[in-house]
Amino acid sequence: MTAPPEVVIVGAGVAGLTAARELSAAGARVLVLEARDRLGGRVMTHHTADGPVELGAEFVHGAFPQILGLAQEAGLRLREVNRGAPRGGARPRDAADYFSAMDTLLGHASAGDADESFQHLVDRVAVDGKIKARGMRLVEGYHAADPARISVQSLIRNTAADERPGGDRQFRFADGYDSLVTAIVQRVDARLCEVRRNAVVTAIEWRPGRVLIKTSAGAEFTAPRAIVTVPLGVLKAGAIHFTPALTSKAQALSALEMGAVTRVSLSLATEVWTAQERFSSDGFLFTGDPPFPAWWVSSPPPFPVVTGWAAGPNARALARQGEPERVRAAIDALTAVLGMDPARLEKGLHGGFSHDWQVDPFSRGAYSYAAVGGSAAGEELGAPLEATIFFAGEATESDGQNATVHGAIASAQRVAKEILGR
Repeated sequence: MTAPPEVVIVGAGVAGLTAARELSAAGARVLVLEARDRLGGRVMTHHTADGPVELGAEFVHGAFPQILGLAQEAGLRLREVNRGAPRGGARPRDAADYFSAMDTLLGHASAGDADESFQHLVDRVAVDGKIKARGMRLVEGYHAADPARISVQSLIRNTAADERPGGDRQFRFADGYDSLVTAIVQRVDARLCEVRRNAVVTAIEWRPGRVLIKTSAGAEFTAPRAIVTVPLGVLKAGAIHFTPALTSKAQALSALEMGAVTRVSLSLATEVWTAQERFSSDGFLFTGDPPFPAWWVSSPPPFPVVTGWAAGPNARALARQGEPERVRAAIDALTAVLGMDPARLEKGLHGGFSHDWQVDPFSRGAYSYAAVGGSAAGEELGAPLEATIFFAGEATESDGQNATVHGAIASAQRVAKEILGR
């Protein structure tokens, strides 16, 4: 691309790359600025000799066209897994239906648009304590949210989204989630779109019809329009200085939060795995025990990857530990769960992998959720400014698709239509 860009996109995660694909396909000249030295944002796949290990997004939540359509178009291999209910306690037959518990609790929500925190809802309703405990675990673990902050109305929207046709299905990318990123990049028109990595945007100056973007290296880029797709945590931290300030977005930003998640994946040898009965292929196990109250198998035997999942307070307890310390904590926790000799598990360990999204300067958290009164805040955040600054990313979705990759894709398609329509 030799002519000046018509649109500058800040961020080359799934939302930014999808917007680049849509706009370049329509003939628009696009420049994408990515702070990292890689593409994909919160999709981060580590490839080992035994197969892919996901350090970011892992599951395709629902049979929705944003992802499945592209997967079919690009011939990507998807493997459907059993979402099921996590299994709790020492006896797998006593399966705890966490999602049913959530349905029961949300059935007591106030009528209309009246909102409250999930903690307030749990405290005020007369429901069995086990159901309350399961609901709290789901909010902290699945939504990575603070129960005292998260909006009940937003949870109702999330539940409704899960109940759409196909919402109960779940998939993994057999060759890694980054195969989706590659497929999007391959469909961006390289004649009209340039992607620059290691370009850390620090300031955006704008007026109607003109944007000036500055990077930490001193480079400057101008265009009539810009799309900001950086994660919510980056916006809330003020890592990008806007002139004029985003005063109209202040309320939306204060009503949205970034959830904390720490995950550790352990690649295990066959001989370690064959004796295990508490997990099945693609199985989930909820123990409720810190620091990793949830576990799952990411790939079937004979080469399983077992992931320990810590969200909310458990993630914060692991905050700022190095990867070796997080892996050590996961090994200790898994051996306790399985009643296994730690030396045996370590002998069969092919590798331990983790990424701290909380301290990652280009993420500053895992995924978004709405606080009390903020069930529509994503839509408010996503509204364009003077047809000049546009916003995309999972946090800009208020229809229950926030915190998902397909939500990020949908947001980019929405913004591309807004720009092309003008």
